[in-house]
Amino acid sequence: MLKNKAQNQIIKDLLIKKYFYTFIVFLVIILITFSVLYLFGLVPEEFNTIIGRYPGIESTLGQKGELPLSIKIPEVEVDAQVYNPESTSTEVLDNYLAKGAIRYPDSGLLGASGNVLLLGHSTSFKVVINQAYKTFVGLKNLKGGDLVSVFSGSYEYIYKVDSVKMEEANNVRIDFDTDGKKLLTLVTCNTSVASKEARYIVVAEFVSRKSVQQGN
Repeated sequence: MLKNKAQNQIIKDLLIKKYFYTFIVFLVIILITFSVLYLFGLVPEEFNTIIGRYPGIESTLGQKGELPLSIKIPEVEVDAQVYNPESTSTEVLDNYLAKGAIRYPDSGLLGASGNVLLLGHSTSFKVVINQAYKTFVGLKNLKGGDLVSVFSGSYEYIYKVDSVKMEEANNVRIDFDTDGKKLLTLVTCNTSVASKEARYIVVAEFVSRKSVQQGN
């Protein structure tokens, strides 16, 4: 009798271990699959609107404002999520750029005086697996007076393009001291064969904002 109970307990323990290890393997497979899909921009949109994006009030250089969460420029078909990494590490920034546009850490905030610096990839390829590499592909086609909308969790901030220029990467200088102005600067690569080290730089000035919920 005791021997049978002992054998039953051993079998029960083995089954529990088997189910536990099966669950762990299943969980690891799910995480790996999700990571690969996320890398190539194939996860559902609701994940893209949460991961790496932190809506709310922030403070930079004594100025309080909101973090950008998305950007739309109908004139050149730009419609992208904006991520807000906290590190200026090249590796960290590259990882977020593979998901969409990014706000450069410690640059300006929406609604505050300063210069909001947004970076995004461009490509000369018509078809790409990861759509994030086409985030700012249309910037070179912007012109003075075009409108750019940047969204926080509460407001749409509208900027008017002041200038569009191309500079060699080594010569690019972004000024965060704006003498009280509220500026937006967008930067992307020039992907032409002749000058891959150049950057397109768009500078826009704040015009107005309206409530996302109320539309006013």
